[in-house]
Formats: sequence, structure tokens, C-alpha cells
Amino acid sequence: MAFDQATRNRLQRFVTDARRALEEEFTRQLQNDFGMDPVAGTVTPIESLRHINDQQRETARILRDTLDHYCAGGDMDTKAGLDRIVREQAFTVLNRLAALRMAEARGLLIETVGNGFQAKGFQLYARLAGTGLGETGDAYRVYLQSVFDELSLDLPGLFDRYSPQGRLFPREAALLQVLALINHGEIEPLWAEDETIGWIYQYFNSKEERKAMRDASQAPRNSRELAVRNQFFTPRYVVEFLVDNTLGRLWFNWTGGQTSLRDRCQYLLVKPNEWPEVTQRLRDPRTIKLLDPACGSMHFGLYAFDLFQEVYREAWDWEQAHGSGGLDRETSGRPDLKPLSATYADQDAFLRDVPRLIIEHNIYGVDIDPRAAQIASLALWLRAQRAWHDTGAKAKDRPNIGSGQVVAAVAPPAEVDLRKRFMAELAPLDAELFEKTLFLLKDLPVLGVLLQVERELPALIRLVFGEHGDLFHADDMLQWQKAETRLREALTDYAHATRSTFQGRLFAEDALQGLRMIDHCREVFDVVVMNPPFGLPSSSARNYIDEQYMGAHGDIYASFVARAMEMAPDGFVGCITSSSFLLSPRMEAFRKRLLPRLGCVADCGLGVMDDAMVRSAIYILEPNQLPFFRVANAKSHLNSIKHGAPAKLFCELFSDTEKQFFADLPQSRLLIDAPQNVRDLLAHGPYFEPNAGTAREGMKTFDNERFIRLPWEVVGSAIGKGKKWHWLVKGGEFSFFYSEVHLLLNWANDGAELKEININLNGSTAQVRQASTFWGREGATYSKRSSGFSARILPKDCIFTSNGPAILPLNDTDPLYLLGWLNSRPIRALTHLNAGAFDSYSTGALKRLPWKAPDSSQKERLRASVASAVTAAKQLASLSNECSSWFAKLPIHPKLNMIKAEFERLSAEKVERESVALATGDLVVSSVYELTSLDWTIPFVGGEPDPIESVSSDEGESAQLTPSTAFTDAEVSYRTISYLVGVVFNRWAPTFDECVEITKALNSPVAALPCVPPGASSSLHGVASGISVLPTGALSELIRARLASLVEAADDLERECLDALDAGTLDAYLDDPKAFFARHLSGYTASKRAAPIYWPLSTASGSYTLWLYYPSLTGQTLYTAINDFIEPKLKQVDQDVAALRNKGSARSFDDEKTFEALQNLELELIEFRDTLLQIAPTYHPNQDDGVPIAAAPLWQLFRHKPWQKILKDTWANLEKGDYDWAHLAMAYWPSRVRGKCETDKSLAIAHDLEHLYVETEPKTAKARGRMKDAE
Repeated sequence: MAFDQATRNRLQRFVTDARRALEEEFTRQLQNDFGMDPVAGTVTPIESLRHINDQQRETARILRDTLDHYCAGGDMDTKAGLDRIVREQAFTVLNRLAALRMAEARGLLIETVGNGFQAKGFQLYARLAGTGLGETGDAYRVYLQSVFDELSLDLPGLFDRYSPQGRLFPREAALLQVLALINHGEIEPLWAEDETIGWIYQYFNSKEERKAMRDASQAPRNSRELAVRNQFFTPRYVVEFLVDNTLGRLWFNWTGGQTSLRDRCQYLLVKPNEWPEVTQRLRDPRTIKLLDPACGSMHFGLYAFDLFQEVYREAWDWEQAHGSGGLDRETSGRPDLKPLSATYADQDAFLRDVPRLIIEHNIYGVDIDPRAAQIASLALWLRAQRAWHDTGAKAKDRPNIGSGQVVAAVAPPAEVDLRKRFMAELAPLDAELFEKTLFLLKDLPVLGVLLQVERELPALIRLVFGEHGDLFHADDMLQWQKAETRLREALTDYAHATRSTFQGRLFAEDALQGLRMIDHCREVFDVVVMNPPFGLPSSSARNYIDEQYMGAHGDIYASFVARAMEMAPDGFVGCITSSSFLLSPRMEAFRKRLLPRLGCVADCGLGVMDDAMVRSAIYILEPNQLPFFRVANAKSHLNSIKHGAPAKLFCELFSDTEKQFFADLPQSRLLIDAPQNVRDLLAHGPYFEPNAGTAREGMKTFDNERFIRLPWEVVGSAIGKGKKWHWLVKGGEFSFFYSEVHLLLNWANDGAELKEININLNGSTAQVRQASTFWGREGATYSKRSSGFSARILPKDCIFTSNGPAILPLNDTDPLYLLGWLNSRPIRALTHLNAGAFDSYSTGALKRLPWKAPDSSQKERLRASVASAVTAAKQLASLSNECSSWFAKLPIHPKLNMIKAEFERLSAEKVERESVALATGDLVVSSVYELTSLDWTIPFVGGEPDPIESVSSDEGESAQLTPSTAFTDAEVSYRTISYLVGVVFNRWAPTFDECVEITKALNSPVAALPCVPPGASSSLHGVASGISVLPTGALSELIRARLASLVEAADDLERECLDALDAGTLDAYLDDPKAFFARHLSGYTASKRAAPIYWPLSTASGSYTLWLYYPSLTGQTLYTAINDFIEPKLKQVDQDVAALRNKGSARSFDDEKTFEALQNLELELIEFRDTLLQIAPTYHPNQDDGVPIAAAPLWQLFRHKPWQKILKDTWANLEKGDYDWAHLAMAYWPSRVRGKCETDKSLAIAHDLEHLYVETEPKTAKARGRMKDAE
């Protein structure tokens, strides 16, 4: 059956439930029976366990030895070690039971797990055993253990009951629970599928666990995290494609195409007339070695098993036809092998032994996760049993399978005392070799096959044996082989001799695994197939990979591919990895290394590996360096392939392409998606720089909290070129043509304060001045990191940052034509191609865009449409968005639907003009570049943009137009009330008269931004405002008065707005912290900076609220609030309380309720007043500090919990001294701040106290390297 998403989801639920049941059971057993608490991370001395029998005591001792072994390396504490024990015990039991269930489904085992206690095998066993084994549950446990013992002869890694991972067994209740899960009808059909065990392996660790690991650290912190993060089961069609075109192609070539694999391998890329030259001597199949260096559950090996069976059959026939010398046994160094006909009596005997031969000779696997090695060995064993079952071979006639070639790359044993004890039993030179070998393997768990042990061995051998007699002249590897044999024998003897010390056995087993790993690294393979890990390596492996895999170290998968090419120098390598190597500038060296051996590559995009959010490619590296290779863009066909489309359809996607063409492209990028004429453009230029413009990354701000503000936070007269606060462009959301510039940068005194920060960190001012000669120019900007590429207008007089680079015209290139050119589909697609990513766009990708100059009519056509789009966006902002630099007024009409209709008209016009500009850009650029079709752009920028509906694509960036605000009734109502609040507080002028300058600026797309919005009152220019504090009631009355002066029937409009907002009264809407203020906070938050300007300070219950207007704050504002509002309110409440008190017994029931409420209000007002009186003496707000710092001392008086938390945290940081650059810090802690000014010049500059600073030795400039900063 197909493992579709629903099937996988059901299997995942089973694994999750089974794991939970087993882990809970084993946690209880450790706590209750063995004195080991995984929750607390504690271990009780074994002498204190007086409640357990001798068998349990032995288990307790073994568990402690296991824990000591796990913790011996020093990278795992007791709690982590106990967690590992629980996890591994649960995994082993689940795998054992699943293996039995799969064996039953294949007819390899009598019913044992299926049907639980009613299983036929157990019923027979119970009748024979009688009552001597106790209750049913006990008897069933003994029965299962006897089955485990039988199977451990072939699979000791999984079924050995005395292994450290299999000491515990679930008690009856837990066992029945797991059996019920295993035997659920919905998953019963899955037990017959070979893939099932692989999916169990993947789903044992949940998505949530992987996410938690990534959230905790970008790079894996240890080998387990590296394994868990990369547990993505490879789909069957990928497995078949890679194995068909490596192992299948290998045998196809050797046989000259005269093989059944030609038809058997559905994904083999073979042309109908392709008949390679037949090799003189076929390789003996026992000498063919296939490696999966990240084998997981051995999915590649399972399918390779099928092909190897065919290979062996044909090899027998070949030898029969060509004589006993017809098969080559010498090439791979196995001259000791006898001809097949001399080894086996007949073909039947030979074929019966083939499954064993495949496991012992052909399929090699390595994984850093010991659980994977356990599963892989099981999977191959089950596959061999199925092969025998299919041929009718009886169990007694089946050969015993040896240990196989699956190795876990485990850490070398770390117990110093055991190592010394073992070395004492060795000859001195062997002891020295053993110790140095363990040191050589120390990074094995995080490197696996990437550890190039074979390169180190010769030097190690010479170091140990080089000066000692006859051995000096012997072959290094022969010496190693002899020494290794002695070490293996000694370790085996040591393990058996120390069974009373379980930790000694673990020590010996891990050392033996290390020796087996060395053997694997020394092998030369004919085929390597893999789905290697991707992303960052673990921190402990980073340096080694950087040094040993230079050019292939940017992503760990590239290192695996480079290693595979070394391990199969004359063989085939098949990979599924991230597709980043196709285009990434950082992987140029790796790409150039691959290209000569590249046989085929298919770009598959997203969705290949279950749950892995990575764009992938599948490709084959061949031993022959041919001038052509085959390429396919499979992204648009992926769904049909995943749902069972014939392999032939997939193979037909491939076409031959000349390698030299890609070698000649900039950075040898593999632009397999682009048509030939587009590739020619990229290959031959001319390019955007220096012919038409340049792209530049700008400065770094280092500390956004300190140096960046939103424009409404500071005085307007301090904004603009040559003033303290400069407009700053720093990326932003996906948007075509226009987006608000809403940030300011403190650049006072030519950035003196910020430059000093740069000097302190790096010894120079280079980062804060980066591209400063280009600042202030008009052009375009974009977000370096974004879900898609889009360019927006860059107005005059702006500073830009490294995250918001500038694209600037040169040589009379028109900035508006440039903007339209950048947003056209061809140029956006080429930007993706150049960048090699869908979420990161370097300036280099822009500089290397091919440039063709338009004629005058083409230029004017595109320029006019872009100007219209930008102007429409500014017009919409000027009448609807009070946070816009271009806001003029809100159109107030008598009816809510009339205001809404005007918003929607402006929005529709913006969308329409933007749509026209995009379509015009596509047409003009296609004409200039002589492109007849834009189909090739779809994988990068999606389908054709629609002017109304959003169009999205599974691949590339979103093709939607710049998103517009949804003008719901509630949204329009909030904006209306917010605008009126601004008028009341004198933020907005009561009337707005357009002037020539404003009209001209609104219609000029690249005009410099005004220091304050056109609709602002004089207060925003720095002139004192008349109102800074108002209680809610007074604010409501003034809002109504302003509304009445603007429209007739103001009461009706107020009611419409309140109904849309689901508010009873205007007072209630303003007083509710989840209503007006919550929306105000959201609207006045940008670039992760929250800066509300209308502050509701309230009593504890919210019974009384004062509104403070941030731009008008002074050191006297709190006193004004107390004297002008709170004290009069207290006086009034006191009078009302006294009047009711004087009524005495005459008070009615309603009077009593009012009396109680007034008394509570009086107490709250007193507390409110006293809190403000406590804050007021040292409260000297300064707008340059920004909103959060100015509001921080008042945090207790805000009732909006998220905002209160922000302010509380800000106040804590102020108290700690983290914000001593703030003026408010000087007001509260002057001695501390002045003291810091003596040693920190940037603080001295911030507080205008440079005379306090004591100059020190100048710092030398540091290498820039990797630097974490605010950008």
C-alpha cells in the first residue's frame, strides 16, 4: 500500500502513543524498583535497595554501569543519562515488538505479537509449558524472551536481552497497552511493508522535539541532536532513482546493457539505443561494495538488496558461460575468493546463499545514531528472511547471517580506569596504538564517515612502530591490519572476562565499533548512495570540517558529498540533498568540484522529504567525466510523482545539457531552470554594475534600542538631513514599489556616538560608515532577507543599512524605470537565480543582473506606470494611515460607510495602478531582452499576478500584489476615533489646507520625506502643545465636540462607530485596555518596536483613567495630572462619600452600593496619587529616549498586560544599567552614569559629558569575521 500522508499520520500517532506508554512505564520502573529517578536526575545507592530480588538487583547494577558509561565522556549529566536510558529501552522494546509483527506478516514467524495473549504461538507455548510459568502475563513475557533469544543469534544488536539497551521489559498493563496499539486495525496492513520500520524510526522523535532543538540552538549541540534533526525518511521513488542510476548503471555498463536491470530499473536513465562496450571480465558480485554513510533505517539498502539479487543471478550465468575465470575477484583486493562454481554445488545452493552474501559482502551502512544501526540491521535481516520465504527455503536450510556491515559511529569509550586496565594487558606498542587510536576517534559521533581516519593511520603507525626493528620497513596498512587483529582479539577477551563488570563490556563493545568504523573508512566503494544531514554541523565538529572540507563546508551535506567522492573515486555517487549547491555563491568551489563528475541532476523543490522544509535536488556523480549531463526541473511534477506517476514520466523530464556552458557562467551556477537565451544573458553580460547602477549594503546600527526610533517618538524639528535624527531604511515586508519609511537613526554630530560603539567593538568606524558616500541618493531598496524579492522606492536623504540595501542608478539611469525593471518578473527571477536562495538576496546578486538599455519609448512607458503606482500608494497613506510620513487628514463623512467607501476607492486605485505597473514591467523588460515567454520564471516568482486576487505558488516567492489593509467597519471606526484623539491632543491640525509644496511632494515618487506629516499641528514641530493630560470623560467630550465641528449628525456617526467596535459607550471603549489602547499599540508598533503615544494610566481596578499624550510630556506632567485632575476628583469623591455617610440609616440599597463603590474609588485614587507623587520628583522624560524608556517608570499604572510587561522589563534593564545611555538613566542614577562616562566615550557623548572621559590606548582594528550585531 502507498504511504500517503494519511497513512503516515496514522503511523506517527501509533509511534507517539507507544513511545509515551513505554517511557512512562520505564520511568516508573526506574523510580520504584531500581532507585533511579529520571525526573529528578538522582540515583539511590544500590545498597539501599532492600525491596528487590537478586535478579532485579543485578539489573540495577547493570543500569548503573550503563549510566556511568554514558556519563564518562563528561558531556552528559546524570539526568540526561537517565533520560537516554529510558529512551533507548523504549525504542528497543518497540522495535522488537514491531520486528516480530513484521516477521509474522511475512510468514517468517508464527503469530506471536498479533492478537496479544491469544497469539497462536503463545497459546501453543502455554499448553506445552503448563502452569509452571505463573500467570498469563508472566508466561507471555517468558515466551517473548525465548523468541528474542532465538532471534538474537542473527540480530544480537536488537534482540540480545543482555544488551545495555534491552534490560527492561514492560509490566503486564503497559505491555497490553502497547500490544493494543500494535494490533489496531488501522495499521495492520502496514506490517507487511518494508518501509514501515523506517517510518517508525523517523517518527520516534516528534516534530516538537526537533523544533525545540532548533529553537535552543541553530547548530546541533551533540550527535543525538544532529541525528534527530535529520531523521527524514527518503521516499521510495527517490531511493529507486538513486540506486537505479548508481548500482543499476554500474552493472548496466559492465554488462554492455545486456542485463535484466535494463527493464527492472524503472528510473534508469538509459536511451533506447544505448549499448555500452561490454567489459572483458565482470566483477564478482561479492566484491561490489555499496555504502550508505547516513543509513538511517537502510531504505537505500533494502532496494539495493533487490538489485543485488538480480546481479548475483546474472553473475552465475556469466561464470557458467565464460568459465571459472570469467569473474574478476582481484580488482577489489579479494583474490582469496573462489569461483562461484567451485564454492557451491549448484545454482540452487548458490541462490539460497545470496541473501547472506548481500548482507555480509555488499551493503555497508554507517550512522551516528546507534538506534539507526539497530533498525538498519533489522531491516536487512527481514529482507533476507523474505527472500528465503519467497523461494520456499525452510528455516533449517537458511544460512546463518553474520554481523553484516552496518556500523554505529559511537564515541570511543571514555573510562580512563578501564582503558588503563585494558592497556596493561597489551604489549607496550599495541597499548600505545590503542590509546592514540581512541584519541583519533574522539569526534566520531559528530562526524561519522567525515572523520578521515584512513589519512591519519599511516602517520600513526609510523609514530608507534616506525623505529622498532623489522616493522620499520613493513607496509603501514599491513602493520595496521595485524595490530588491529590483535586489538580485536584482546577486546573480545576483555569483554568476556569482565562480564561481572558490565561497564567493562560496554567499554570493549564501543572500542570494537570504533575499529569497525576504521575498516569502513579504509574501504574503496563502488557505489555510495545517501540522504545526508543538512544544515550546520555540531559546534564540536565545525573546525574539523572547515579545515578538511574546504569549499564544501558551508553545509554539512556538501561535506558528505565531498567525502563520498573520496570513498568512491572510480564509482558512482547518488545523493538527495538540499538544492542550495545549484546556485549559492558560497558553494562555488563545491559546484566546480561536482560539475566534472555530474551525470544527472533533478531540481525537486520543496516537499520531497516528509516534514523537512528544505528545497532538494537528486543527482548522480559518475566516474566518467563526460562533456554532457542530464538535467530536469521536477518541481512542478512533484505531486504527480509522489502520488505514483509512472517512472517513465519522471525520466522524460531529463534532457542533455553541455557542462561547459555552466562552467562558463558566473560562479559556475547550475541554472538548470532557465532557457538558453536567459543563460546567455547571465553568462555574457553586460551587467547592471557598472553599466546602469550599483547595489550597496549600508551601515550597521549595532544597538537598535539605543539608536533607532519611530518618527512619532522624537520632536519633528530634530528630523531630517543634517539634524540629529536621519531617516533610515532597514528592509521590511514584501511590497512592490512603495512601503513606508518608518525608522529614524541617531546620527547626531555625524554619528559620533554610534561610531564610538563601532570603535569599541571592532577598532574602526567602517561598519557604521559603510557605503556612506551613497547615502541620501534616490533609487530603490529591498529586504536582504525576505520570503521573496521586491523593490521599493528609496526617497532622497535616507541612510540605508546592511539589511535594507540600496539599488542606485548610475549613468543617467532613471530611478523610476529602475524600480519597474527590478519588479518585473524576468528580473526578479534572475535575482533568485543569481542569489541562489528564496529568502536572502546579496547585493552581488543584483550587480550581476544582465542589463540591456531600453529605448526612450520603453523607458517612458515603464517610468510613467511606476510613478503612478507610487503616487497612488502615497495618496492612500495620506488619507488613511496616520503613522505615514505623508498623512494629511482622515476624510470624515456623516456616515461610516461613506468613510469606508473612500478608503476602499483609494485602496482599489492603488492596487490597480500597482497591477498595471507590474504588467507593464513584464512587457517592457520582455521586449527589451527579447524574451518570448516568461514560463521559466514561474518556479521563482509564481504565476501571473492578478490585480484583485492573491496568486501563490508552491515554489518561489509569493506572486501576490503588495497586501492592502482590509478596511472593515471596525477598522474604519478605530481610525476615525484615533484621528479625533489626535486632533484633541493637538497632534493633527483641526483643518488641513493643501499647499503647492505638499501636492508636489505627494506626486513626486522620490521626494524627500517631510520632518512631520503634512497634517500635523505646530506641536509636532516642537512648539508646546496645549494639552498633555486628560481624563477619559473629558477626552470623550472633546472627541464629540471635534466630531460635531466636522460633520452634521455627529451622534449618529459616533453610534455607528461604537456599534462596529462592539462598544456600548465611547468612555467604555477608551477605558477598556483590550479595546482602543490595544489597537493603538498594534498600530504604533513597527520593526518590532512598540511606541504608543496615547497612554492610559489607571487606578488598580480601572475605575479612573488619565490619558497622557507622549509628545507633550515634561517633568511637570505628572504634577499636572495630580493637581489638575486627581486632587479635584478626590475632593469630589470625598464630598459624595460624606453626603452618603450623613444619610446614615436612611441609605437605600442602591445608596449602599454607591457608597461602597465610592469608598473603593477613593482608596484607589489615593493610591494612584501617591504612586505618581513617588515617581514625579525624578521623572524627567526626554523624547530622544523613546517611548518604552519614557513610559517605563509608570509601568505599574498600565492595565494592558503585554505593554505592562514590556515596560516592566525595560525598567529592570534601566535599573541594571543596560540603558545608561538614556537621559532618564541620568535622572535616576546620575553617579553611576557619570562614572561610566569616564570609561565609555559613547556614553559621554550621549550625555554631552565628553570632558569626563579619560582617553585610553587606542584599539587596533579587528578582523571583521563573523559578528553578531543588531543588523
